[in-house]
Amino acid sequence: MHVALLSDFSTASKHMLDYAAMLFQNQQVKFTILHVKTPCKKENCSGKCGIIFHQKLKKDQVVLEDKGYSAEQIQTKFIEGAYIESTRQFILEQRVDLIMLGNSSQKIFNTGFFFDKKTLEIITKVKCSVVLVPEDVPLHSPQSALLPTDFSITSDYSIFNILRSLSFVNNTHLSLIPTRFNMTLGPNKTQAKDLISRVINSLDFKSVKEVQSTLKAKSINKYDLVMVMAKNLSIFKQLFSTSADTKFQPEVPFLFLHDSKKI
Repeated sequence: MHVALLSDFSTASKHMLDYAAMLFQNQQVKFTILHVKTPCKKENCSGKCGIIFHQKLKKDQVVLEDKGYSAEQIQTKFIEGAYIESTRQFILEQRVDLIMLGNSSQKIFNTGFFFDKKTLEIITKVKCSVVLVPEDVPLHSPQSALLPTDFSITSDYSIFNILRSLSFVNNTHLSLIPTRFNMTLGPNKTQAKDLISRVINSLDFKSVKEVQSTLKAKSINKYDLVMVMAKNLSIFKQLFSTSADTKFQPEVPFLFLHDSKKI
């Protein structure tokens, strides 16, 4: 499994590295620690930026090596270019299976969501599943996970492929929260629910159950992981939109699911 760790060398990114090291400790994995930077316009730079960032990436590599990963399992990559396009191209060319990045819980963002513009674009514009790790989340493997769904997913269910590659799933109890049915399903909503339930039960979760709850941060923060279908805008907005009366911020890792490679 190839995992890209997007690092900006912040406290949140450092914590993400620790979380990634914990999450994949019991399975075969290859990490690429990736930093993408807008090309330097200073004439006197002369490649100094590249040297500095390569040194920082090597320090990130040492973090993973200190957690027991070998140097052969870790590579670093520094790219100067447009952030989203460069990231998308790297993910495609290197056949990356999963992206991970950190998220600050201390900042207020102007995107209308609980994360900044770059994070929002990675989640929504790069066709690869993403794990977003809050900087204060405890370092333990997920024992409980939540999946909100209105049952409007693609018929081939390739959106769940990544779950077949994550070893922690075997020890995780999954809770399904039904939201309002997608109105376009019409009379097919019962069939859609049966199909998605069948697919989810075919995965290797320790248990699967349906629960009745809200998508407020206060309710979802009790789980160890929340899975979200990245293209489902209705659920996405319910979970991540901010407002003046927001009292609770999500403090749990999120796995954003994208349609990807076929099983």
